[in-house]
Amino acid sequence: MAPSFLFVLAPFLFGTALQDPVPHDGSGPTITAGLTEQAPVIDGHLDEPIWQTANTIDYLTESEPVEGRRSAPGTRIMIARDEHALYIGVECMEPEPDKMVMQRMNRDSYLREDDRIQFVFDTFHDGKSAYFFQMSAAGSRGDALIGDNGNRFNKRWDTFWEGRTQILEDRWTVEIAIPFRAISFGEGDTWGFNVQRSRGVDRSESRWTAFERKFSMFTMSQAGLLKGMGGLPSESSFEVVPFLKTRYSRFGNPNSSDFAADFGGEVNWRITPQLKASFTVNTDFAETESDQQRVNLTRFSLFFPEKRDFFLEDSSLFDFGEAGGWRGGGLMQPYYSRRIGLTSGGNEVPINYGARLSGRVGRWNLGLLAVHTGAMGSVGVPEGEMLVARPSYRVTDRLTIGALLTSGNPESDNTNLVTGLDARYSQSDFFGKRLEMNLFGIRSSDGDIPSAAGSGVGGAFGFESGLSSSDWNLHLKTYGSQTNFDPALGFVLRPGERYHLMRASWEPRPADSSSAIRKYKFALRPKWWTDTKGDLSSHGWDMTFFGAEWHDGDEVNFTWAWDGDNLDDEFEPSDGSTIAPGNYNWHKLEAEYRFSSSRPISGGLAVQTGGWYDGTGTSIRADIDWRPNANLRMGLSAYQGQFQLPGGDFTSRQGRVNFDWSFSPDFIIQNLIQTDNESGHVGFQSRTRWMLEDGRETFFVVNYGWDEAPGGYLIPGDRDISLKFVYSLRF
Repeated sequence: MAPSFLFVLAPFLFGTALQDPVPHDGSGPTITAGLTEQAPVIDGHLDEPIWQTANTIDYLTESEPVEGRRSAPGTRIMIARDEHALYIGVECMEPEPDKMVMQRMNRDSYLREDDRIQFVFDTFHDGKSAYFFQMSAAGSRGDALIGDNGNRFNKRWDTFWEGRTQILEDRWTVEIAIPFRAISFGEGDTWGFNVQRSRGVDRSESRWTAFERKFSMFTMSQAGLLKGMGGLPSESSFEVVPFLKTRYSRFGNPNSSDFAADFGGEVNWRITPQLKASFTVNTDFAETESDQQRVNLTRFSLFFPEKRDFFLEDSSLFDFGEAGGWRGGGLMQPYYSRRIGLTSGGNEVPINYGARLSGRVGRWNLGLLAVHTGAMGSVGVPEGEMLVARPSYRVTDRLTIGALLTSGNPESDNTNLVTGLDARYSQSDFFGKRLEMNLFGIRSSDGDIPSAAGSGVGGAFGFESGLSSSDWNLHLKTYGSQTNFDPALGFVLRPGERYHLMRASWEPRPADSSSAIRKYKFALRPKWWTDTKGDLSSHGWDMTFFGAEWHDGDEVNFTWAWDGDNLDDEFEPSDGSTIAPGNYNWHKLEAEYRFSSSRPISGGLAVQTGGWYDGTGTSIRADIDWRPNANLRMGLSAYQGQFQLPGGDFTSRQGRVNFDWSFSPDFIIQNLIQTDNESGHVGFQSRTRWMLEDGRETFFVVNYGWDEAPGGYLIPGDRDISLKFVYSLRF
């Protein structure tokens, strides 16, 4: 299916982009990484000679709360390198260190208000992608992959590097070493680079460049320049990552048990600094965090994010379709990696072996993946081979075009082939605004077995655009698919329908800079679904008619919504409750207040009430977090929805409890309990992670489950205890 508007927009994309045919050269501030002969000891103390001679960034510019103001207290960033690694030293002045926010120290924490310093490195200097590194004052290290000029953020990606902090009387300091073998990079002398400091006490953010609020620090087209990066070692390198695992499992009730030992691993071959090949055998994901348990009150499938390390590596190179990234997703993704190695019910499917080739060759970005999965007769999954190919070509700074091919069907012996083309356009200076556009078309074929509707061939398309300024954001989206569109390795929420969204938000600032309110919030979000004939299937009009955010981080929002759904068939949202076919429209109101996470105790409360189909519904969602220090975190979240319908009343509940203890930045125990009354399941996971260093770690993971019996009491379900050792060897 190729809608006419694809051909209307294509000349605009190509014509506008070709006005800028040269590679990204940047025009921001510049710093050079000087060469050093003596590598520093990474301990957080800036007392070595390297830091006395390193080139320095002497100040940052504020983005929040006052755009363009020189930041205070001061920040100094020092950069140097040798042939093995890039070294960064940071001095963050802080007159009252006892007021700093230091709530988390474990690896890869989501640091909301913690004092921290963050860096992005566009190592190919393409203005699109980058590596992200983060250090908090408490010692938490974080890294991520950035793609699509900041629109995609893969927080779960990890590499090996060192970082330490020290807290002194009037400042805190950082020392970082990033080995060049840990990242990919181009052959040029210049990288894109930016740095941001966040302070918890006043919730301020300051950057080296791109400090305007219409940008983020991830907007790589606005990054500064890091020079002196030429002549880096280009020889190939190997990394062997074996694992050894023991596992004890008990299944169901009555119990049966199993004890097993297993081994496997990965081999990573960096062919060039830009291109990497990875091979995996007997792939294991025992250490993967549990999915969030959720209640589904819709007619459609829930979308869950990928959490498995093998599929997260260089995942931005495989992105195609909906630009959901870190802001959401789950409408149309022609390649959805959770289709490989997991059933639709979340059961693991063995991955016997696989290979991945990812990286860059000139202007080409390449992502190739081949995986062989084993059979699981208990759930009807056959042995299979899956292939994904995702090449893309950077035509100019602003325009990238690409293709997608997937082959294989994880749940059937039948052939499934998906092909697609896309174009992405990004311009940071479009009449003073930031413009983003994404256009794609896809075709799927089921091969041997025609669908019930007649043909095994179906098509889909999508178009997204966004225009942003410091206070305004405008977004348009439209996706559509034919009924027969069925990407076996993808995710499509509503096949055979078209989705349209227009979203506008305005966040003005008070004219009086002494106001306690940092900004107001107003938003309008109309969206609707139609069938292929254009008849309305469902709609939702959300309007935030008032919202405010205080300087201390508290927020309040009031939202009105008008929703509707056209049911062709009976719908059962919960056991014992039904909604008859018909056309339904209803209104609802929501009030939400959130307490700033910069405090030791934070949380939020949201109340929603109004109509729901042919009845009414009221829901309450609450959460509370207690973080008295960087070692301990306890959290509780709960939801209850009560619905009164002619077809049967019902109550929906779900709850979640977290208890985390960090002995150090490298040793953490995370505990999670979650439940809901729809499934009647209570799940518990305890996950201990001890890192000797990156890539050399021990995991001890306990998974327990209980299921509700007819009498209301809990009976033991599946239980699993795993001990896993991973030891990376680098050559």
